Amino acid sequence: MTELLYKDLTEKIISVYYRLYNGLSHTYPEFIYERAFAQQLRKLGIQVVRQDEYQVFYKDKLVGIQRLDLFVAKEVVVELKVVPQILAIHKAQGFSYLKVVGKEIGLLFNFGSPQPEFERLFYDVEKAEKDLGAYPRVPLPSNKKLHRPEVVNEILNVAIEVHRTLGSGFIHRIYAKACYHECLIRGLGVVPQQSFRVIFDGEEVGEIKFNHLRMSDDILFFPIAINRLNDINMGNIKAWLQFCEMKLAVLVNFWGTKIEYKIAVV
Repeated sequence: MTELLYKDLTEKIISVYYRLYNGLSHTYPEFIYERAFAQQLRKLGIQVVRQDEYQVFYKDKLVGIQRLDLFVAKEVVVELKVVPQILAIHKAQGFSYLKVVGKEIGLLFNFGSPQPEFERLFYDVEKAEKDLGAYPRVPLPSNKKLHRPEVVNEILNVAIEVHRTLGSGFIHRIYAKACYHECLIRGLGVVPQQSFRVIFDGEEVGEIKFNHLRMSDDILFFPIAINRLNDINMGNIKAWLQFCEMKLAVLVNFWGTKIEYKIAVV
């Protein structure tokens, strides 16, 4: 099995983790641990690449570039975290990165926990293909008075398909491009938008670059990837809708192990 084939390599990587965990403070930013890890692996004669770039494809369409923390001996993906504990979302992100590089073995190490903590990841291609059909239930809006409910449901179905296919752990631009491609596949009317204007007290404050999609004539679709969806100020979204003379916006968060969404209406 693949796990046994790389057992010696992974054990060496794990031993480096323990040395670093026990020898460094647990308060440094992630890049410090990356550098230290790479230095120690090279001293052992193990090839390692930091922050290497890999193309991310969605249904044969290039949708962006992903960087890996460490790629060891061209076979093992190593992801580093500085968090209180490893969560399901961190493992899901690790599996997404394995899929991107087409490898099976990953190691997820945490430098922020009270005790050493790591996870072995094994990406089983056959199992992953079978699991594609399964996705946690996402309740669709039940408000019968909702503007254009059929379009809203289409947006959410697009988002589910994108997240089911790509997984977690990518930046919002990758999800936005994948959603655009999925909309085209489904024959939906969609126009990509590149920026978002912040409106306060009825006046424009400034413009920020933010990929989103215009669906039909009066609906916006914002694919985002943040830790907490509640950090978004829905009042700002509604102000932008009014400024654009739009009626509804759907914000879909791709950060977690399943999508979550909010709807803004004016």
